[in-house]
Amino acid sequence: MKRFLLILTVLFIGCKEEKTFADDIILSFTKDEKLTIQKFNEDGNEAGTNLFYKGYDSGKVEIKYFKNIMPEPPPPPGINEKKLSARTNTFRDSLNNIQSPYFINEEIEILETKEDLYESLSNKNLAVTVKEKDTIPLYKRDYGTDKIKKHKAFPIFIKNISTKTLRILIDGSAVALYVSNNSQFQFIRNSNYTIMNCLELPENPYFELKPNEILIYSFPHLEKGNKRNAKIVFFKAFSKEFEISIDEKIIKNQRSIHYLQ
Repeated sequence: MKRFLLILTVLFIGCKEEKTFADDIILSFTKDEKLTIQKFNEDGNEAGTNLFYKGYDSGKVEIKYFKNIMPEPPPPPGINEKKLSARTNTFRDSLNNIQSPYFINEEIEILETKEDLYESLSNKNLAVTVKEKDTIPLYKRDYGTDKIKKHKAFPIFIKNISTKTLRILIDGSAVALYVSNNSQFQFIRNSNYTIMNCLELPENPYFELKPNEILIYSFPHLEKGNKRNAKIVFFKAFSKEFEISIDEKIIKNQRSIHYLQ
């Protein structure tokens, strides 16, 4: 009998999930909002980032997203800046009234370097934790109507576990989903439109992440389908495997196919 109880205890300990730095962080948002599943290719007409927190573990984090990581470009030459500024400010004030409950005006300081920072960001200095069973809102602004869309999403926590300040590259797909397919993990987007960058960006733009500082992103829940194993990848760092339900059409409709190396 004692041996049986010992086996049960060992199995219980083995099955119990390991505690992570993200477990004590409470995400605060309005619980009675009607959330929708983001449709395939819907994000092609949506503004806003998937990052809603950069800072230290404060115990409680309100979900309000950064509108942009990069600063807005200067006006084109030949434009009367005073008149443009007046029109822009009026437009911004109108948008701010709509966006203020969902987006923050705070900007992240952007620096640049000639160094290639990609290889320097790995599990040696970053911890990536995914709460795939949780549901939080992902707020986006529709470019056409300026209305706020509210999608079902799950949170991704990233922490600088090193003793050095890290330089985090600015990359639209920095938080990437890889799903098991053909015995490999395939990169998956919830769209297949072509991403085009019309802005002249600084060389290797980045922001700093200090020791113990945390980033919290969200990733949209996908249309349900077959269950597959998945990972969240952040440059060369990646999460533990978790199970995800994904519509097979999303996998088949990818524009470019590449696998986790």
